[in-house]
Amino acid sequence: MIKNVNIGIFGHIDHGKTTLAKVLTEVPSTSSLDRLPESKRRGITIDLGFSFFRLGDYLITLVDAPGHADLIRAVVGAVEIIDLALLVVDAKEGPKTQTGEHLLILDFFNIPTIVVINKVDIASQEEVERTERFMRAILNSTENLKDSKIVKISAKEGIGIEELKDTIREMLENMEIVRNTEDFFKMPIDHAFPIKGIGTVVTGTVLKGRVKVGDELKVLPMDTTVKVKSIQRCKEDVEEASAGDRIGMALQGVDAKELFRGCVLTSLDTRLKVVDSVVARVEVSPLFKYPLKPRMRVHLNIGMLVVPARIIPFKRMEMENIILREVKGGEKCYCVFQLEERAVAEVGENILITRLDLPPTTLRICGKGEIVDFKEVEELNIKRVVSKVGRIKIDKSRVLVVGLANSKEEAERLIGQEIEVPEKNIRGQLKGTFGTKGYLVAEFNGKVENGDEVLLRRLIRWR
Repeated sequence: MIKNVNIGIFGHIDHGKTTLAKVLTEVPSTSSLDRLPESKRRGITIDLGFSFFRLGDYLITLVDAPGHADLIRAVVGAVEIIDLALLVVDAKEGPKTQTGEHLLILDFFNIPTIVVINKVDIASQEEVERTERFMRAILNSTENLKDSKIVKISAKEGIGIEELKDTIREMLENMEIVRNTEDFFKMPIDHAFPIKGIGTVVTGTVLKGRVKVGDELKVLPMDTTVKVKSIQRCKEDVEEASAGDRIGMALQGVDAKELFRGCVLTSLDTRLKVVDSVVARVEVSPLFKYPLKPRMRVHLNIGMLVVPARIIPFKRMEMENIILREVKGGEKCYCVFQLEERAVAEVGENILITRLDLPPTTLRICGKGEIVDFKEVEELNIKRVVSKVGRIKIDKSRVLVVGLANSKEEAERLIGQEIEVPEKNIRGQLKGTFGTKGYLVAEFNGKVENGDEVLLRRLIRWR
């Protein structure tokens, strides 16, 4: 039985990804191998390219991801649809900034990876060994890819290609690739075009579920209902496709001009939502050197779409959502993202946070997250902590706190608030007022003295 597998080819510009794809390819596909006019004009891969080859019992779809610094958004789109990655590195040049970005993305999403050191025919033995040592050191710094294999090839001269195929086959045989075929149907659309006599054709990789000729589906975010007229897999007509398949479909009920990257084809029973706000559990990369602050503009990768968004980081503490002034590399928190355009998403979906406004010589991958909700900022009732410092004043048998209020009326509003003496790790509560100058009577769970500093923290609504 033929097993469908999707392999992504990643790496820095001009390190030989597309040449490798051409060497491996047996069946070109739509928009494969730099056939787009813009690719030909600029001489670089500007979009995802797709092609096929067979390897034993596997039908492999190759996803050629752009390496140019400006095109990282397409790379993230590739990660969502692949099972195994080939990270191509020029033997002579060694890893570059985009090599690191691609590897970080693969590590974030735990994509099994083979490092392919290319162009060994024009590099010295010393350069090849240096690049191999460098890549092994980088791999050892990752969380999930430490044991990745390294294969040395020349795509141009055909050196090492059979060894690479053997390594791919060996890895696939030892991987458990689970397809979710019983859930609702979901397929991000990566290309759409009209074909005379057929109508609108879309291509994509099925992420979950099944589809048959004759099925009624809908296209989000437009919420347009369509009917499946025909399905092709590897240029062969089929009656049905399922999760993991790379397919083309002819659709009735939609014009190709209406479709764009970010549209998702899904079943009528879908759980996908069209949203303009996303709440996620987030982990900031320890390698990202800039803090993330409230209202900062970032780019959010949701599926194959990249959406500009305003980020608002917060933490959950005792049933309250508390704003964070900044979040640094290595830290975890919750974030709400106010999207500048609508996106199609579902709870449990992985996201990537990037700062594409930063220069391409800088690591722009901020971190990763998992969607937990779609609430708006106002619904989250985010609060900020306001701190005020007072002092202990012992008056006969009374323990008073002064400096927290300037009048009796102001002091009355603080009755019942929790306070602490930080230096002694003593906690207390404001019980009442004393006099007209804003003094407060307090009780503590330990011994306090005149002049001890008292801290009052209150929560008020953030903005």
